[in-house]
Amino acid sequence: MYVPDHYRNADPAAALAWLRRYPFGTLITRGPEGEPVATSLPFFAQSDATGTLRLVSHLARRNPHAASLASGMRGLVVVNGPSAYISPHWYESAANVPTWNYVGLQWEGVLRVIADRQDLLDLMQRSVRAFEPDGENGWHMGKAPADHVDRLIEGVVGFELTVEVAHCMEKLSQNKATDRAVIQSRLQAGTPGFGPLVAQLMEEVAK
Repeated sequence: MYVPDHYRNADPAAALAWLRRYPFGTLITRGPEGEPVATSLPFFAQSDATGTLRLVSHLARRNPHAASLASGMRGLVVVNGPSAYISPHWYESAANVPTWNYVGLQWEGVLRVIADRQDLLDLMQRSVRAFEPDGENGWHMGKAPADHVDRLIEGVVGFELTVEVAHCMEKLSQNKATDRAVIQSRLQAGTPGFGPLVAQLMEEVAK
């Protein structure tokens, strides 16, 4: 992933904070003929006692991508946060062109496929704890009928990506100090899509 220095955040904690806010991304691996295969999934991160970072998710067993996964193969996880178009009209200088502001994350590493029933059950429980908004007082696997849980476990393949390389790109007009206020104002003034949210993120990275 190409990341210019003025947009790079090398702090691993920053990338994980973005992932917690925007956990939906894409797993990309090679298929049986070497072709790229991709599936969009929610991800959560966990570290062990050694500090090794792993990204965790699961996909439907009937998804052809699941059949091509193998422990030891390399994978790439891509997560894109909110983005917004930036018009050249918003700059003081005419020497500018259209661009986009966005947050982009990439993690490269080695996959471990999780197929054992008990390990899959543990993965699903961890996934619920990661995303269930009410925490301990919210929904948990014990609230589902046992036969339903059995069918769920039989229908998925889990995996962990042990992270070896991480990239965090925060392209939020850091290099346009004199234009930032106008850009934020235009984004907040009704730009379609994520405009107001991107304006808020610009404020966050400027602090």
